[in-house]
Amino acid sequence: MPTILRSSTRVVLLLAVAAVLLIGIHLSSFSPLRRWRHSTIGVFTATPDSAPSIADPDSPPCQQLGRPDDVVVVMRTGATEIKDKLPVHLNTTFRCYPDVLIFSDYAEIFGGQQVHDVLADIDDDLKRNKDDFEHYRRLQRLGRDGLQVDELHGESFESGPIGKSDNPGWRLDKWKFLPMIAQSLRLRPEKKVFVFVEPDTYIVWSNMVRWLDKIDATKPLYYGSEVQIGHDVFAHGGTGFVMTRPAMEVGAREYQEHTDEWHQRTAIHWAGDCILGTALTKAGVPLQWSWPMFQGGKPADLSWRDSKSGRHLWCTPALSYHHLQTPEIEDTWGWEQQHIARTLVNQDTRSFWHHDDTILHHKDLFNDYVLPNISASRTDWDNFSLDLVPDTEGTSLDHCQKHCDTTENCVQYSFGPKGCSTSTNFYLGAVSTQDIVSGWKANMIDASMRQMPSCQGQRGWIL
Repeated sequence: MPTILRSSTRVVLLLAVAAVLLIGIHLSSFSPLRRWRHSTIGVFTATPDSAPSIADPDSPPCQQLGRPDDVVVVMRTGATEIKDKLPVHLNTTFRCYPDVLIFSDYAEIFGGQQVHDVLADIDDDLKRNKDDFEHYRRLQRLGRDGLQVDELHGESFESGPIGKSDNPGWRLDKWKFLPMIAQSLRLRPEKKVFVFVEPDTYIVWSNMVRWLDKIDATKPLYYGSEVQIGHDVFAHGGTGFVMTRPAMEVGAREYQEHTDEWHQRTAIHWAGDCILGTALTKAGVPLQWSWPMFQGGKPADLSWRDSKSGRHLWCTPALSYHHLQTPEIEDTWGWEQQHIARTLVNQDTRSFWHHDDTILHHKDLFNDYVLPNISASRTDWDNFSLDLVPDTEGTSLDHCQKHCDTTENCVQYSFGPKGCSTSTNFYLGAVSTQDIVSGWKANMIDASMRQMPSCQGQRGWIL
C-alpha cells in the first residue's frame, strides 16, 4: 500500500525531558479534574535522524512528532459560537496541526487566524430568497456584533432527533458542507488528506497522524463514524471525518456539476453531513465505516462496553471525541501532551512510529484519564446517573449510597434537588451547577473492568 510518510525523526532526549517539564507547568491552569496519575504522513520539516527544528521553546510535545505538511485540518464553525469555542483551540489543538482552514458564515480575522465565509460562492438569489439565509443576510449587514444575545450559544449540548431547528445558526449550518469541500480544495489544492472537525471535536493527534500514514491517500477515500438516515449512510460531522484529495475532487465535481440538485436536496433536509455523504455515494465514493475509532461522545460519558459488528470500543485506537466543552478540550489536550512527552523520554521518535504500545486506545483513556478521577464522592459534580429512585427527594447522600449498595449491578449514584439517581454503567461526568453530589462504587467498577474484553488480536487500526 502506498504511503506518503517520509522517514521519521529522532528526537533528542533533552527536548523530550524539557517538554515534560513545560507541560507539567502549563497544565497547572487546566481543568478542575484531578491531575493524572502518570506523570506521518506528508513531508516532515526535519531530516531523518535529526531533531525537529522547534523555534518556540514552549512548543508542545506533539510538534516533536514532525509536521505532516500533506495534511490540513478543516474546522467548520459559525458566528454564533466562534467567540466561545475557538479560543481554546488557538492555545491547544491548533499548536499541533500543521495547517488549518476555518470556515464560518462570516469572514473575519479571529485570534490572528483567517476565517473564511464558506457560503460566499452560493448563488445570490438563493441567499436572498431562502428563509434559512435570513441569519446570514443579517450577519453580512451588521457583523457578528449585530447578533442578539439569544442567538449566541457557547458550549455544545446534545441536539434533538432532527438537530437544533430552533437555532438560526444551526439551520444555516447544513448549507456549509458541500461548499466547504469545494473551497477547501481550492484553497489547499496541494494537500493529500483533509481532516474535518467542529469546535467541540477533539482529535487525538498522536494517533491520527499514525493512522493517516496507513491509508492510501492516492485513492478516493471517505472515513468517519457511520450514521444512517433512511437509506443514506454518511459520516457524522461533529465526530470528525477524513477525506483524501481524490475523494475531495470527486465531491467537488459532483457539487459543481449538479449544484441546483444538491441545493434543492439541502433545502428540504436538516443534516448537511447527510447531504455530503449522499453526494459522495452518488459519485462513487461510499463511506468507509470507521466506528469506534471516531466517537460521537466524549470520555466523560462514553459507554465503554459498546460494540458493533465485532468491533469493541474498548479495544480500538482512539481518533476523535465529540461534544467536549472548553475545559475538557484543555484537559484532554494536556493529558495527550503528557502521554507524548513521556513516550519520547522512553524512546525516540522512530520507535514511537513503529511500536504499537504507544498507540492510545479508548481503554487507555479510561484507565489513565477517567478512572483516576473517579472517587468515593465529589461535590458539585454530575456523573450522569439517570435512573431516578422514586420518593427520595429530600433524603440524603448516605441514603442514596445505601440504596446503590443494595441494588444489583449499581456502580454509581448521585444526589441532588430531585433526589437520588443510580446507574449500572460508569461515567466520569462533569461539573454541575445544580448542587449535585456524585459517588462511585470502586469495587463494582473494578469488577466490571475485569469483565471487559481482553482485546487479544483486536487492537489494530480500521483501514
